[in-house]
Amino acid sequence: MVGPKVTVMQGQLVGKADGTGGAVFLGIPFAAPPLGTLRWRAPQNVMPWHGVRSALVEPPSCPQNDYHWNSVDAHRYNENCLYLNIHTPKLDPHAHLPVLVVIHGGSNRCGSAAGTVQTNLTRQGIVVVAIQYRLGVLGFLSLPALTAEQRGSSGNYGLMDQIKALQWVHDNIARFGGDPQRVTISGESAGGQDVGLLMLAHLKHSLFAGAWESSGSPGFGQPARTLAQNEAIGTQRGRGNRCARHRVCPCVPCQLSKLLAGDLKLHSKALTSDDYMWLQAVVDGRVITAPPALSLALGEVSKIPYVISSNRIELEVPGGGPQIPKRMHIAFGTDTAAAKRYYGLDGHPPLGHFDASYGPLVDRMGTDTDFRCSGNNVLRMHAATGSASWRDQVSVESSGKPSHHGADLPYLYNGLPLNRSRPSVTLQAYYANFIKTGNPNGKGLPLWPRFLRRETRSMSTSLRPG
Repeated sequence: MVGPKVTVMQGQLVGKADGTGGAVFLGIPFAAPPLGTLRWRAPQNVMPWHGVRSALVEPPSCPQNDYHWNSVDAHRYNENCLYLNIHTPKLDPHAHLPVLVVIHGGSNRCGSAAGTVQTNLTRQGIVVVAIQYRLGVLGFLSLPALTAEQRGSSGNYGLMDQIKALQWVHDNIARFGGDPQRVTISGESAGGQDVGLLMLAHLKHSLFAGAWESSGSPGFGQPARTLAQNEAIGTQRGRGNRCARHRVCPCVPCQLSKLLAGDLKLHSKALTSDDYMWLQAVVDGRVITAPPALSLALGEVSKIPYVISSNRIELEVPGGGPQIPKRMHIAFGTDTAAAKRYYGLDGHPPLGHFDASYGPLVDRMGTDTDFRCSGNNVLRMHAATGSASWRDQVSVESSGKPSHHGADLPYLYNGLPLNRSRPSVTLQAYYANFIKTGNPNGKGLPLWPRFLRRETRSMSTSLRPG
């Protein structure tokens, strides 16, 4: 096969030239296919292969239901999906280039790595890696039988996949021109939450040197779920879990379709919408050993440079306006009365000053509880350890509408300017600096001050077009 070649620990790969001196490798396996008895198991090592393996085609997405916005991924899935993609600007084992590992979003129940490495970040000398992981019931289900079988823990297989991918990157990325000691992890939405959880995971050794979290935080401001609670959710389907308990089923495709159908019917009383079913952090005792709030309060967090980014408007209260009272109680607890007073829900004018550009109450409160305030609290506790921290709110306009969930992604990955009169000032420039140095600031950019533990403003800086 003709094309750029590289030899990894498992064998040789052939990719394709990108036309600018770099190379793209698609569909690289980082773990054994999670099939048969490996379903609901920690990811296993990839078996070596003989000859040259083609890395020219996007891998299938992981199994997922069709929620319309993910229809492409929902119609090209395969349970054999633990692959990653790499785009390197220089296929030289002596290049020692910084590395970005991207964890895709999709509520931890859909999405894929497809298209992510096609970013102009590589033109700035950055190796870009996009990884996939098991989703929904295949990635986060717990069952009593699995817990008994796996030494007292089950669930969070999707997070285990992410850790396995990071281990593969650590062991092999130098062959693609990357430096395993200069890896930054980044993710948006569910991927952002997972970045936050990996910051808290008790890893045996450091697999990344920096973290950039977009539109997400550990648990999205939702209460952590215990292993017992996750097991109870897993057993809701009764007879539908018969295959889950025995894993090896005579009709694997049929079983998979039943599992995906069952995923749509699972319910958590702790949530205002089951759209967030797999966005509650699960304390499984293996990957996540304590509720994120407790780990953060105790300073049990990776003490590395950390950015948490939000958009001006993210998402409404899960479940919409009718769920505002329940969401307030979940989010504010004993401070619910004060929160009602602040938002003007006690029959009096609100105490808070609300700019109309932050949307109606259902948007403001959803963004506050699930993104803005939860992100501030996480970063405040991270900064308390003395670690370098930065916070932003991205305020961009599109067709006259304020920024929303995911609106910052073209600015990060395509390099769109924040200010047309200053095209060099881009969110991508801050992003690239952070990946390269652990500090988003650099020559020609307005200063982005560090977030301090005493920070009380809702945002330490706002990146908006002029």
